[in-house]
Amino acid sequence: MENDSRSSPLTPAERWGDLGLYGARGMSGGEALARGLDDRASCRIPSVNTSRGLAIRLRYLSWDNRGDQWFRQAGITATDRTIARWKNGQQRPQPANLKKIDRAFWICRRTHLAEYYKRRLWDDGRGTRIEIHPVDQEQVESSRRRELRVRRITVRRPRAAIVDAWSSNDYAALDDLWQSIVSDLGSDHSAYSYVSHLGFGV
Repeated sequence: MENDSRSSPLTPAERWGDLGLYGARGMSGGEALARGLDDRASCRIPSVNTSRGLAIRLRYLSWDNRGDQWFRQAGITATDRTIARWKNGQQRPQPANLKKIDRAFWICRRTHLAEYYKRRLWDDGRGTRIEIHPVDQEQVESSRRRELRVRRITVRRPRAAIVDAWSSNDYAALDDLWQSIVSDLGSDHSAYSYVSHLGFGV
């Protein structure tokens, strides 16, 4: 299937084929970008399922006086009184709300870090090195494996768009942006639509 200026962009599945059909394992480049940025933003924050991890998230969501906005955006419908009891440790949220609190935390954190990432993550325009690890083909029959290797590339563009898509949780946009990044790899760039891991700053 060819893709030209008149056709709609190919999806990652169309670029790579049915990823799991023969046992290959990985994720789309857009998801890998999001995970890489999340890893940088996590600072080893404990899981929301731990008391400390929950307390960190609830405290963080209260810093800019927009906590209610973040909670509601994540789908939390608990009353202000209940949320106050969560914050002072008088009541532990149910598992479904723990997931939503974690979601609210990441929506908030991504928003707060967006401008900082635009300035610093890409080294003020000089770019950052990304190490691209191809999909895991260990479970793929040898006759169906593709010859792939770890690739390294310096990303200078479109860094602002990448951060904007990440901060707004737009994975479709991240996938499209990833294609513009790997296009610099040459004729086999479509083989890196899916990856197993991205290493930043290597």
